[in-house]
Amino acid sequence: MGTTAKRLLAWFDHVQRDLPWRRSRDPWAIWVSEIMLQQTRVEAVREPYKRFMAKYPTPRAFAKASDDEVMVAWRGLGYYRRARLLRDGALRVADEHRDTVPSDLEQLSALPGVGPYTLGAIASIAFGHCEPAVDGNVERVVSRHRGFDAPIGTGPARRAIREVVLGWMSQDRPGDFNQALMELGAIVCKPTSPSCGECPIAKDCVAKRKGLTDQLPVKKAPRQAVEVSSRAIVVQKAGEALGYRIPADQPNAGQIELPGPGVLHDCDPDDLKAAILKHFGASVTVGEAVASIRHAITHHRITMTAHAATVRRIGRLQWFSLGSDTPWTTPSRKVFRQSRTLDA
Repeated sequence: MGTTAKRLLAWFDHVQRDLPWRRSRDPWAIWVSEIMLQQTRVEAVREPYKRFMAKYPTPRAFAKASDDEVMVAWRGLGYYRRARLLRDGALRVADEHRDTVPSDLEQLSALPGVGPYTLGAIASIAFGHCEPAVDGNVERVVSRHRGFDAPIGTGPARRAIREVVLGWMSQDRPGDFNQALMELGAIVCKPTSPSCGECPIAKDCVAKRKGLTDQLPVKKAPRQAVEVSSRAIVVQKAGEALGYRIPADQPNAGQIELPGPGVLHDCDPDDLKAAILKHFGASVTVGEAVASIRHAITHHRITMTAHAATVRRIGRLQWFSLGSDTPWTTPSRKVFRQSRTLDA
């Protein structure tokens, strides 16, 4: 075992956070946690992970979940396509691998939703393969430590970082090594104000020596945020509200949304009635604004204004329960919490 791995593992054994997914070597549990953690804060994953594993302890259990059950299971985590891919992968495991996540790297990488990072995490943590798991935290640690100036996320940077991690990796504890690198990026080598004095590998870090921790890693220019306004109506009665299921080719596909021209589209208040008639064949009278909420989807920063309304013909709209088992979108739920609409 090399010096870097020894330092990292000794540090990790001492300071690692007590996270529920670290208490198991079950490959299904590790798979679920790694998909949930992608682009999501650790603290936001704790409770959804516990609920999910209690309800879906095996791939076969999740493979049987309906679309609505998938959406509800993933609520609060965003990027719902991950959940559908996880179910596709669970179905493949249930049908082709007797409900056992395969340990073979080729079979594992062939599962839907298992990319290079997820492959490395499952393979190393559950099965002991020396396979790197390179996430954003690892990219930041390695870029700073080695002084790489290639923008992260590009092909050259990915290849260079993977080679470094392979060279450092512990043959005896590859899963713990991968987690140690990720932990280092999460709690010490942070994006801003890194705690270099607490870093077990700071001694030979290029960025620390040259005073480049604020400049590394180099990032591609971010996509500029776009401010979007949108409108919808909220019509409730007896624990239900009018809504529609978002089509498969649109963001948040499969979830239930409040009626309007779409969360990324706007119209004047006077045109909302006509937009709803056009999109859904529903005849409504639009009233005053009852809620204004903010929400972000990818690079869009959305302000949604919801209006009270009365309905004469629902057309292609449907009544959906306001209960927790209905996969209303996050903007819709924000409207329900804020609005004080009367029954239709």
